[in-house]
Order: sequence, then C-alpha cells, then structure tokens
Amino acid sequence: MLKTLMVKSSLIAAVCSFSIAAYAFADAPRQIDVPAGDLITALESIAKQAEVQLVFRPEQLKGLRTGGISGMLSTQDAVRKLLEGTHLQLRTDESSGAMMIGEPTPTAPKPGPHGENENGPASPAKTAAIEEVTVTGSRLLTKSTNGPQDVKTFTREHIERSGQTSVADFLNTLPAVGQSVTENASQNQTFGGATTVQIHGLPMGTTLILINGRRVNVSGSTQAFGAEFFDLNNVPLSAVERVEVISEGSSAVYGSDAIAGVVNIVLKKDFEGAEVSAKYGFADGTDEWNGSVALGRRWDRGSVSVVGTFQTRTPLFGSEREITANRDYTRYGGVDYRNYYCLPGNVYFKNGYSFNGQAPVSYAAVPTGYTGQTTIQEFAGTAGTLNKCSNTYSGQSFIPAVQREGVVAQGSYKLSESLELFAEMIFSHNQEKEVTSAVALSGSPSSQTYTVSANNPYNPFGTTVGISALLSGEARNYPLETTYYRPLIGARGSFFDSWQWEVSGWDSVDKSTATLEGGLNKNAVQAALNSSDPAVALNPFIDGPLGSADRLQSLVQSKESNYRGEKLAANGFVRGTVLTLPSGPVQLVIGTEYARDEAYTDQNALSTLHRDAYAFFGETRVPIIGNSARPQAGDTLALTLAGRYDHYSDFGGKTTPQIGGEWRPVDSLLLRATYGKAFKAPSLYELGAPPITGLGSAVDTKRGNTPIQVNMTGGGNSALEPESGQSRTLGLVYSSGAIPGLEVSVTHWRVDESNSIQQIGPQTIIDNDTLFPGRLVREASCAGAQPCPIVTVNYGYVNFGDISVAGFDYRVGYTHETPLGEFAPSISATETYHFDSALTPGSPSVDGVSKAISFGSWAPRWKAVAALAWKQGPYAASLTGRYTGEYLDYQTPANTNRLGRFWFYDANLRYSIGEALMQGDHWLRGSSIEVGGVNLLNKLPQFSNFSYGFGYDSWQADIRGRFLYAQLRVKW
Repeated sequence: MLKTLMVKSSLIAAVCSFSIAAYAFADAPRQIDVPAGDLITALESIAKQAEVQLVFRPEQLKGLRTGGISGMLSTQDAVRKLLEGTHLQLRTDESSGAMMIGEPTPTAPKPGPHGENENGPASPAKTAAIEEVTVTGSRLLTKSTNGPQDVKTFTREHIERSGQTSVADFLNTLPAVGQSVTENASQNQTFGGATTVQIHGLPMGTTLILINGRRVNVSGSTQAFGAEFFDLNNVPLSAVERVEVISEGSSAVYGSDAIAGVVNIVLKKDFEGAEVSAKYGFADGTDEWNGSVALGRRWDRGSVSVVGTFQTRTPLFGSEREITANRDYTRYGGVDYRNYYCLPGNVYFKNGYSFNGQAPVSYAAVPTGYTGQTTIQEFAGTAGTLNKCSNTYSGQSFIPAVQREGVVAQGSYKLSESLELFAEMIFSHNQEKEVTSAVALSGSPSSQTYTVSANNPYNPFGTTVGISALLSGEARNYPLETTYYRPLIGARGSFFDSWQWEVSGWDSVDKSTATLEGGLNKNAVQAALNSSDPAVALNPFIDGPLGSADRLQSLVQSKESNYRGEKLAANGFVRGTVLTLPSGPVQLVIGTEYARDEAYTDQNALSTLHRDAYAFFGETRVPIIGNSARPQAGDTLALTLAGRYDHYSDFGGKTTPQIGGEWRPVDSLLLRATYGKAFKAPSLYELGAPPITGLGSAVDTKRGNTPIQVNMTGGGNSALEPESGQSRTLGLVYSSGAIPGLEVSVTHWRVDESNSIQQIGPQTIIDNDTLFPGRLVREASCAGAQPCPIVTVNYGYVNFGDISVAGFDYRVGYTHETPLGEFAPSISATETYHFDSALTPGSPSVDGVSKAISFGSWAPRWKAVAALAWKQGPYAASLTGRYTGEYLDYQTPANTNRLGRFWFYDANLRYSIGEALMQGDHWLRGSSIEVGGVNLLNKLPQFSNFSYGFGYDSWQADIRGRFLYAQLRVKW
C-alpha cells in the first residue's frame, strides 16, 4: 500500500536543504565499519570514512534505521547495503559525480491486459515509486500537489521563521487574511481573548478549522456571545508541524462553515528521538516564555509520539503605550474620548446650584487632593468645571497575561500489511487574565446613573445631586480558564490491492469558566449613596476611595460564568480506482459522517442545546489526458467532481456540489479552475437562545414618527436557514524550465455569501416591517389613525443580507544555489478589488474595499508578504516584510483619516549546531540556536477613530511593537 501523507510532502522535501558530508574522486573498496542504528547517522559515518560526497534530504530518511555493515566495500556498495529494505535508491549525478540518495527514478512501464508491465506482473519493486498524497480540500490521493485548488502549505520552518508564538498570530500574518483576530486588544474583538482567522475579511465563523483533517467543535464561550468559531488558543503552536490553507469554499468535502475557506492544522507525529526547545521573547512592557518537549519512536509495525508544550506571558497595559495612555485624541485631530467618571469625580445639579451668590451652575468637579470633611466652600473653586479622565485605559491589559500547557500524543500500530490502528489525543489548559478598568459609577452632564440624597452625611449641598466617580482606583481582573481535549481512535486498511478504507471517531470538547471580579451590585451602591449612617454611606465628594476597603468589597461581587462546547463525531470512507482509462485511473472516494453538537452556558437561562447531523459525501477524479512520461507532474487534463449532503436534526438538509479542472498544456504550466457551493449552519445559540424581553424606545414611522415605548424581544429563531455561499477560482501555476527553482502562481477568486444570519435592530424592523413578516405585532384593532399602535417587536436572529468579495492571490518564489549559499526570495500578495456588503435593510450596499467598517466585513485592497531566505551550511537567515495597504478609517462617511501603507519587518537567524559539528557529537544532530525579531522597526499603531475609542485599529495594527526572541533547541 502506498504511503499516504498529508498535503504536499514532496514540496516540503523539495524546498528543504541538502545535508552534505564530504567529496572524493575515487570509489575503491576499503574497510568500512558502520554500526546498526539511525540511517542518517550511518550515512554521515560513511561520508566521513570514505571521504565522499553524499547528498540526501534528511526528511526522506527521518526515522529509518539500518542493521549496519562491516567489510571491504566500495562506497556505492556500502550505501546500497544500508538502503536495503527502504524505498530509496542511490544514483550518481553526471555533472558533479556526487552520489545522491532519493526516490526511485520514475519509469513508464507498458501496461498489459491485466495490469502487468512488459517485464512481468506489476509490483512495487518494478514500477515507479511516485509518492501519492492527500491534499487539503480533497480526500483523493494524487501524484501532484498542484491540483485544481490553490492550497497554500506553511511548514514548520515557515512558522518558526515568522517568530510568532500562537496559531492565530501566525495565520493572521498571511496576506489572504483581511482582518486579524488576535489576543491584542482582545476586549474589543472577541470574548475572553478567543482567536480565529477571517480569510478575505469575511465574517468570523465562515472559515472552517480542521485539526489533522477533521472537524472540531464550536467553542462554548464564543458561541454564547454570537461568534460561533473554534478558539485557536486551544492548539499549542509548538505542537504544529504545518498549516494548510484553502481560501475558497469547500463544503462539498468538509460540510458546514467552509464558505470563506479551510485551515487545516497538522500536528507533529511519526518522528524519531527526542527534542527539547525553549524560547524567550520580549517587547517593551511584556515578555513570554515558550517551550516544548517531544519524544517519538518508530518501529516496523508502528510509531508513537508525545509533545508537551507550555507558554507563559506577562500583560501589556495601556499605560505602556502613548496612544492608549491618554484618550484625548484631539492631539491627533480626533475626538476627545475622555469620560467623566474619574477619581476624583464630578457632581451634577438638576436645577443648578449657586456658589457665593454667583449664577447657578450645572456641575462642579470634586477638588483634586481634597480628602477632608466635605464643605461647599471646597467646591466653589471648581464650580462650572469637570474632571475628565485621560487614563481610563491606562490600567487595562491590551495584551492579557496567559499561562498555557498542552499535550499532543499520537500513535499507530499495524496489525497486518492491510490493517492499521491509530489514535490521537490533544489536551490543552489555558488561563488568560484580562485586567479591565476600575468599577465606575458612570455619569455625564446630560445623564447620571447614580444620585446622592440630601440625607447622606457627606453631601454638603442639602439636596439630591447626581454624581460620576470610580468606586476606587483599583483595576478589575477578568480571568478565563479553558480546558480543551480531543481523543480520537481509528483504523485504516486496504483491500483489492488498490482500495483503501478508514474509519475514525473523536470527541472535541472545551470547557470554560470566566470570572468577573468586581461586578457592581447597583442596588446596594444606590442604597449606600442614600444612607444617613456615616458607617454605611459612601462619600463621592473626596479625592480617594468612596469608602473603606471592607465597605467597598461588600458592594461588588465576583460573577462566575461557565461554558461548554462539544462535537462528538465519527466518519468513514473508502477510496480507490473504479476503472482504468487509457489516460489513467479514475479515482473515487465515498463516505459518511455523523456528529452530535452540544452547547451549554449557565447564563441567560440557556441550558444545554444539542443537535444531530449526518452526511454522505463522494468525490471522483477523472483523468482525460494522462502524462505517462512524467506522472509525478500530474495529468495533462483532469476533472474533479465532489458532492455532499448534510442533514441536521434542527433545520433540515443542505446539498453542496463542487467541480474542479486542471490542464497542463506543457509540463511547466498548470491552468486550473474550480466552482463550488458552501454553507454555514445556524449555530445552536442562534437557533435556541432563550428570549430576552424588555421595554425599549423607538419611533413608529408608520404613525407620523411618533415616539413610543414598546416591548422588544430578542433571542434565537428556530426557523433560521443556513447561510449560503459559492466560490469560483481561475488561476495558473508556472514552473520555469529555463530558470530552475522559479515558480509563479496567480489565482482569481470570488466568494459570495447570502442569507446571512444576524440580528436586526428593533428600529430597523419597524422601518422595514414588510421585509420581516411576523416580527412586528400591532394591536388587532384601534380607533383613529391607522395602522394601529405597535405591541411588540422581535429583533431576534434572522436571515438577511449578502456579501460579495473578489480578488487575486499572487505568488512568486525562486530558489537559487550560489557559492555564497542558497537564496530563496518570494513575494505573496492578495489584492481585494471587490467587497460589497448589503446587510442593512433599506440601505444601499456598502463598499468594503479599503474602507474600515466597525464590526463589519471589509479588507484592505492590498496585503502582501515579501521574504528572502538564505542558507549556507549550518547557517540560515530570513528577512520578511509584511505590508498593509492604505484604507479609510472607521466612523462617518465624512471621515478623511486614512490609515495603512505600513510595513512590519521580521528577521530570523538560525545556527544548526549538529550540522556544524557533523560527526563530533551525534546527540546534538538537529540542535540549533535561533534569534530573531518581529516588527523590528517598532512600527506602533496609527491613530484611528475606531468606535471603542482605543485610539488605534486593533484589527490591523500591532500594539505590542518590537518583539525580540531567542530559542534553543536540542534534538537527539
């Protein structure tokens, strides 16, 4: 059975560097002694003893072992004996004389009537050993990793060169990601710092996340807040082997959520030996440690591996950055976002107050530094002025403190040549602590939430006054603790020589507990402000805490919230060749999948919600014109068809087709195209959230714009339908024959999303009631003007709105060997030229190309990454520039503030200890020292009018600034 690898293993090998030992001009027999053990070590020993040059790719030999040799042998004979029992061959390069180890040279045997070749029955030993792979976006095996879909693969080397320390941080550096969702300034993006990826700027939850090619649950804490995505913080980056990205819909293969694309996170497995790594990094105001321990063992019948990871990080507070330390943004030409609930605070007079016979004033600031007995005279100097807080966010953590631990374990065992058992276990424990602002008694000159009665012994005014203040100056903690685990078991095998099968079952679960420390008991606070007892009453008329520590503690409470998300799933499929055409084999895969989803929270009266779903899927690839001369390049012309039917127990079924074509008019050029439909199922919360009812203000536009108070109801909607999507791509890949190592790809893509699920505001429902039948209820009959008065408005989730996005993905990569080393420059870019959102009833569509939209869908026209990698012997280095194009700032159409046009520069330098020492110390083989920096030029955020008043755009900018790091890895 051909070995199945996940996504582009041949490409990974092609871009990895060669290990070179020594060089000689003769190959006479000599005494060669090599003990049994690791094959790479054995070959390095031969190279040193015989003083010859051996060229091989370490990845191809990883984990292979040899029984050893001893005797008078030529170098070639010795190497061939060491390779016995492997699928590798030795050949000599005609131009340099170097001995090269690699895959057997492809041949093209002439097929006979029963599948035999001209030399006899077909067998693995006599046919070309072309490694087939599975590529994300398909369950079929293929000889070429460049197929109809544009699959971008990022190896462990890419990840480490980036310098990033979380999965989300790495993904959000990619050009195809329109908006970054990271832990930086997490308070204004997601609940509890949860992270995800938004391909092409499409909404959260429309990019499907897979782990080792399988679906995961929607995290409980994100679903309860209407975001519906898997929190990437649950996957430790240290355990990731590679990441594969498809930036187009793939529901025909994977089902729901794949409207914008798919991200497949492939974890480390099947390695031999042990590895320990430690990484320390810091930026101004924050630092972090990351580490991992990996153990792996392979033998003839199986393998087992365990990776343990940890991460700890200190917070970055708003006071550490100039733009967040002071909210008066008039210095940038913006708005003064300072508020009035300060320490000391302010006093407001409903009917005005006259100090020393002067004209009445509406407010007065509590005097700074005033801590004595309250008197009116102390306020005479502040009459008509207000305290405004510049440092509201200075005590908040814009990067939260974290502590994370994780374990990834995988194993497999062959019961026979046609049957293998396998298992996986992922476990992570995350503790994230946000620090928020102090407890506020909010108020402004126009509106106050709290008042102080005349009976309060500290009130010098003899009348009830409004106030705004901070209960104390202490910030509050908001810790979130999450435990995630995903056990999986499965079996795979083969039958009828050319058919494979696989079944697996897994349970993906996360449990979170969020604790809001310092939640305000509003009734108790108001009672304390009204109290006449000096021991009980609060004193908001001084510069300091409003009461004793014990008294203040009695007015606040810690509120604990619990969340859980779970997906219990199983799937199975068979694949193989259904018939052989003159052009080649027609492959088919058919399978089925079952999942039970659950969501739970103890908030908002929402108990456990659940549903069952099953699916049937199929996929086939038909070679129309084969390529017998170079089968590893792929067929000259081929068609791929896929289809899937999903049925959910709560809303019904959905069918999604997909078609792809690939044409190679010459070996160096691939033309490809795809079309597919996709969908996103309504979340459990959107379908089943309990109703929330309250009295609200609105305007009845059908009754002369009459102001009204009306019952308003929100919550889930059991009648929701799935969001629908369709995607189209057309592109080319050019691999130059004239310039070896050059590859150019261009892909045009378009994604359309319709039937969006969202909450429409009550006033919009009233204004457009004909678009939402049954959402607005009026009195059955009434006298006077028609229509009758409104009774209730239901603003729960509805299907409404469309998004259309289109653009180009470009990539140019080149690898060139020189006497100074191997150079690999590359440029990747995404151009979004069309972004149209029609999500508001009664309003025109919104252009989201380079126009920032608060909590909406948009993307800069240009995002790009330019990189240069270099390798010479044990040294490797890279320099990367990440570019964000110009875009219009948030807020009103009249806003003319333009952002973007900036670069982030990253650099990395690695010294491979083992490669430098060669035979000196075998146990250090694979060890390395690495240093680098992210955002080396310390590009800090530009001022932005983003609606929260943070002063910068956390979806595009980097509040962390320059981040420097060093890493030590020891491998044996």
